[in-house]
Amino acid sequence: MPMHKAYQLLPLKASFLMSLILGTLTVSGGVTAGEFEPKSHAVVGCPGAMFTQQARVFDAITICATEKVGMDKLHHAANVTAKWLDNNDDGIVDEPALLPALRQQGAMLFMSAEGFSDEAFDILMPELEHRVGQDLAANETAPMIGRDASQEEIHHLIVNAGWQFVYPQVFSSQKDQASALYQQWEKAEAAGYYDYGDPTCDDECKTVEFFYLATAAYLGSDADLESDEMRIKDRRSLRQRLPGIVDLMESSDYHYPTYIWPDGQYQHANNIRYYGTDR
Repeated sequence: MPMHKAYQLLPLKASFLMSLILGTLTVSGGVTAGEFEPKSHAVVGCPGAMFTQQARVFDAITICATEKVGMDKLHHAANVTAKWLDNNDDGIVDEPALLPALRQQGAMLFMSAEGFSDEAFDILMPELEHRVGQDLAANETAPMIGRDASQEEIHHLIVNAGWQFVYPQVFSSQKDQASALYQQWEKAEAAGYYDYGDPTCDDECKTVEFFYLATAAYLGSDADLESDEMRIKDRRSLRQRLPGIVDLMESSDYHYPTYIWPDGQYQHANNIRYYGTDR
């Protein structure tokens, strides 16, 4: 069941709340006992001592996973992360300005089997004063049935720790910035093209959600568009009804991912390093 808290913007105090921006933090009630207890073989570089596996993507985003996360799930998340950054799959980050920003913001993805318990969250909070974090459960990552949530959660992380930080006038979700993205969300909602009904999600939260779903429409992720939150379902309709968001994505001032939907396949393995047990 998702845990909802107020949305906050960068810089965050205890930035693990990034996972709560969109009401996505999964709180587990039936996780295998001991998943979040300190481990003697905890991996270096992840907060707390509950993580035994780690991936570093382009030396800019750290993925920390508990021992209950299967290696296939960790690899999938790492590949999705790499593909969001290197969307044309040429082995080079499409927008180089993101890398120093992601490092400065301490961007981290936290993976557990089925979601973090309240106790685990309390352990992580003090160690995350100066980081931007996002959670992802293994059971919602590349599932046998149902939507793969990894693309969304990782996109949120990169937007909040990267795109918003580097290009706030374009991508900021803060109302007082009146960014191009924020204005496009307002336009979409006013026209009835987008409606995110969660009462715990404020305007800034809705802007980030809208951007993900607009990206899903542009890149053709049908699974993410099954609900009517986003009523524009493909690139052609997006270009017709919200040309401003297409202009934002296709701008020559930067290189936003416009090539292919990250599906967990990434061919440049040298851009991802793995650490921890049973590697």
